[in-house]
Amino acid sequence: MKIQIFRDFSITLLVSCAALFAGDAAASEGSAKRHSDQSYYVAMHDGVSLAISLYFPKSWQTGAKVPAVLMQTRYGRAGIGAWGRTQRWLDDGFVVVAVDTRGSTASFGQRLTELSPQETADVDEIVRHIKSQPWSSGQVFVAGQSYAADTADLATSRPAANLLGGVIHESEFDIYAHLMAPGGVINRGFLAEWGRVTLGMDLGRSGFDLGAPPRNCIVQVNDCSALYPILQPVDSDKDYARLRAALVGKNRWRSEDLLNITFRDDKGHNGYGLFDISPVAQLDGLRHAKVPVQYWGSWLDGGTAESVLARFRSLPEVPMEVWITANDHSNFRNADPFFPYVTEPKPALSDQLDLQTRFVRERLAGKKIARQIHYYVLGAGEFRTTSVWPVPDAQPWKLNLAADGSLAEQAGAAGRVVHDVDLTVGTGQRTRWSTQNGTPPAYGDRKEIDRRLLTFDSAPVDKAMEIVGTPVVSLVLSTRSDDPAVFAYLEDVAPDGRVTYVTEGMFRAIHRRPADRSSLPYDQGPAAHSFKREDAELVHPGETMTLEFPLMPVAALIRPGHRLRLAIAGADKDWFTIYSNGGSERFDVRIGEGGSHVILPARPWR
Repeated sequence: MKIQIFRDFSITLLVSCAALFAGDAAASEGSAKRHSDQSYYVAMHDGVSLAISLYFPKSWQTGAKVPAVLMQTRYGRAGIGAWGRTQRWLDDGFVVVAVDTRGSTASFGQRLTELSPQETADVDEIVRHIKSQPWSSGQVFVAGQSYAADTADLATSRPAANLLGGVIHESEFDIYAHLMAPGGVINRGFLAEWGRVTLGMDLGRSGFDLGAPPRNCIVQVNDCSALYPILQPVDSDKDYARLRAALVGKNRWRSEDLLNITFRDDKGHNGYGLFDISPVAQLDGLRHAKVPVQYWGSWLDGGTAESVLARFRSLPEVPMEVWITANDHSNFRNADPFFPYVTEPKPALSDQLDLQTRFVRERLAGKKIARQIHYYVLGAGEFRTTSVWPVPDAQPWKLNLAADGSLAEQAGAAGRVVHDVDLTVGTGQRTRWSTQNGTPPAYGDRKEIDRRLLTFDSAPVDKAMEIVGTPVVSLVLSTRSDDPAVFAYLEDVAPDGRVTYVTEGMFRAIHRRPADRSSLPYDQGPAAHSFKREDAELVHPGETMTLEFPLMPVAALIRPGHRLRLAIAGADKDWFTIYSNGGSERFDVRIGEGGSHVILPARPWR
């Protein structure tokens, strides 16, 4: 898997976390791609100095007081000047403040984890510094995409910052559940590569671009300039002395620190857990600060759609304007599997920028932000709007797994289907998980791959319907191994036989104990599990168990004559850790009366 470094700032490799803020240069539409007007170090209370850059709008005149937008990144603050969205902030009269987060790239400090408590707390001092500047009106927004979105989300949990609002693109509300270990299955493909890339960045090496000649800023000063925009010295550091000093002696986490994590409350070798560094861990602060946000996610971008919806459900008192698209991680490319040749994003980039402008102008004017969700419908190419989630008129449609390979409303006679699991099966290199590493999703016809999976098809639907919400799969089965994982794919089967990806979910069986919802840290939606070590249940080979787990939420139009398919696998070798303790795997699935089923939130298409 090769990380693609594009010219535009959205180098999208996310941690949550996660992206190199990559994007397509052609999609940046008027991106500034400019050097900062000022760049310097700001010392935090503990003496750690952070690199900061300022970009002034052309409209600014000496003595004028203007608002600011703060973007904190771990991919090199110089990239913010080339991000297409930065130019719109400047056009709207904002000073853009870009910061290299503590311990990353040109900033000093240790980096034992991403999104550390110290890094999160830095925002109080950064915002205080911004407000003290002679050009500042005292009005500060936060914004960002991917990792910068995570920092922005966390910033809105800091009441002391007194932020006016946030524009947050593609964040992970719960880094464990929405990116690194969905369903308790470790996203090894993302984590290992992302860790390798960011390690090179923080140590001043060229490890983030496999096609570039080897560079090492610490060893060769001439290499420092070649690593721009990941590495940028401050204005006074003409000989790169301070930049190189920031790089030397960093105690930096590695991906191996996290690959051993199994449970939500586990700590990695670095002493930090994935949940602890998530925005959701600051739920009380988010409730107290009540910072209005425009919050973006996508049905086809990792777990960002569920992040949006989990935040919306869990914070009913916080104003949120939500946009859920079918775009890639950069929001520059449409990824709707029903329209594989349509790449223009929806909303178009210009419309996205207009929505941002409207939001910030309303906040500057003191207007109230309504709680609304605008969501794209796969296969329809259009958006719907709701103020309630789940949508109130979506009804549960239960389809039972039957002996003839069908999904039937009537359960039928009890039986069983035995499936020898192919542990070499994968979803390919262009998926909802690859977009986190800068490669947009491109789901083709899944007909051939489904021949290697266990599949069940519904009858053709006679009227158009919308699947909208979170499908839930309930599998009653026994397994050959004592540590199985299950992958389930919801698909659309057209009359001509084409199989189109709709959504997916994965689940490691040791997490199967249903959660006491009142004990959960936030509203996780249907079929919730704690993923805590104390709630783990061992799997005994050959013993029947029930795995009830959610798929990723989705909205999709199912047209008349099309069928729905549930495809079941035991691995995704391209992205996720393969379990089964290195042995072969077999699923013995109970079907019919009292057996396995899927529940789809559905309503007639209007």
